[in-house]
Amino acid sequence: MPILHHKTPQASAIVTSMRHEQEKIGVILINTGSPASPRPCDIRPYLIDFLSDKNIIPVPSPLWQPILRGIIARKHPRKTAPRYQRVWTPEGAPLLVETYAQRDALNKRFLQNNLPFVAEVGMRYGSPSIEDAYHTLKQQGCSRFIGFPLFPQTATCTTTTCKEKFLSIVPALEVAGVIEGYASNPLYSQALARSIAEQWTWQPGSKILFSLHSIPISNVKAGDTYLEETKESLSKTAELLGLTASDWDIAYHSRFDNSRAWVTPSPETVLTKWAEQGTNRIALVTPGFAADCLESLYDIALVAKEHFEGCCHKHSLSPDVTYIPALNHRSDHLDLLFDEITHVGSA
Repeated sequence: MPILHHKTPQASAIVTSMRHEQEKIGVILINTGSPASPRPCDIRPYLIDFLSDKNIIPVPSPLWQPILRGIIARKHPRKTAPRYQRVWTPEGAPLLVETYAQRDALNKRFLQNNLPFVAEVGMRYGSPSIEDAYHTLKQQGCSRFIGFPLFPQTATCTTTTCKEKFLSIVPALEVAGVIEGYASNPLYSQALARSIAEQWTWQPGSKILFSLHSIPISNVKAGDTYLEETKESLSKTAELLGLTASDWDIAYHSRFDNSRAWVTPSPETVLTKWAEQGTNRIALVTPGFAADCLESLYDIALVAKEHFEGCCHKHSLSPDVTYIPALNHRSDHLDLLFDEITHVGSA
């Protein structure tokens, strides 16, 4: 299978024009973020920060803030805390742990290749913030900055909001670029296909469910290309795996605002149908996350898995479910991130 041939990009060929004495370029690795702990008291400020973003909840602040702070932020953290506790690690939130690992591995590669980049973690919500990362990199001597939202497919509620926040903090003259989506990079589909092939083998009758975070249909109508990017990149991944159209499907999870219509189907809808059709062996993949997080580890690896197992038992089937972790700090994922950064930095 061609995807199993793993070749690291040659930085020297990409950035041959960069001089050793060139200014340092800070790379801010941006993801959604996590609470400081799985306790309600720490979930509450994170939730307020997240739901105060107009790209997430497009309701005028004078109307929304009393509802958010007076009702939602009082009740929701107690409901969410057990979910965070299920996935929390001794080192902290999975998303932060993995993003720090990505940062450290990228910085090691930059040093090995004598490149002028320095990466730091800056989350859109919570801590460390994008502003924290900017000041840290400034203290390390960086004079120009790349914003890198770690979302393969672009959407208003992910890439756009990260870009806007980055540009509101970093002065225009210091902006070296913003990486907006990278699902079209061949290294993405190759890394995703390889990660699946290493942990799961297709057999006749088995299926793969790719589950991504849902977005409001209104965002699609407003011009988001999220669905097109998703289908195109996952079609390439399926092709690399040798799958036919009936061997896989796409679902959209974690809808949280019932006042709006969201992209469907949900994972539960697809998984229920598969069990009814006699499918009992599946792989669950969350290709929209650069690092495992609450949604991937709880909503999919636990909740969706348990839902499918229950459906199988209802139809007297023996369930066989494999969760494929996010790309996290796999070497081939780092190849992809490194490739994106060095191309922007050499522009």
